[in-house]
Amino acid sequence: MVAEALRRRVASQESPADARSSAPATLLTAVYEAHFRYVWRCLRSLGVHDAQLDDALQDVFVIVQRKLPEFDGGAQLRTWLYAIALRISRKYRERARREPTSLEATPENQPELVLTHSGEGAALQNERLALARAALEALSDEQREVFVLARVEQMSAPEISSVVEIPLNTVYSRLRAARLAFEAEVARLKATTWNTP
Repeated sequence: MVAEALRRRVASQESPADARSSAPATLLTAVYEAHFRYVWRCLRSLGVHDAQLDDALQDVFVIVQRKLPEFDGGAQLRTWLYAIALRISRKYRERARREPTSLEATPENQPELVLTHSGEGAALQNERLALARAALEALSDEQREVFVLARVEQMSAPEISSVVEIPLNTVYSRLRAARLAFEAEVARLKATTWNTP
């Protein structure tokens, strides 16, 4: 479906001789350009630290380059990319847990998300984003994955089951637990923020 449409679009832009020699590279370029921001956002929401996002993004597209010729379109391209990003983010989170924390990796030294809005609305939006990100950090990896897929990426439970490769009822169970944990963490963070001088 998507892969075939991309192949047709790429093929229509090249001569037949060029298409045979550069089709995989051009197809990868088309996928990269169309889905770079999506994959970056997925990696970030799945807990890859900002300092490691570029490396993780490169890892995802190295795998995409290797496996793109085998992509049969059985799943949507975005779902396939998300599954790759999910596996890469797991590796980066595990590596972060094993490695000692350096001063450069402390939250104070992490770049803040800066929005282009101005004034009070921007400050409120930044505060909400920081609150949501902090609450996501409190979730277990399993809960975070299904929560992000459901709430951020708007995937259905059957789609999540397919991407994460877990039974459907496990998706529902983890999602319910993740919602409760997320709401509790948001409430705790709000109480902490309001009660500090």
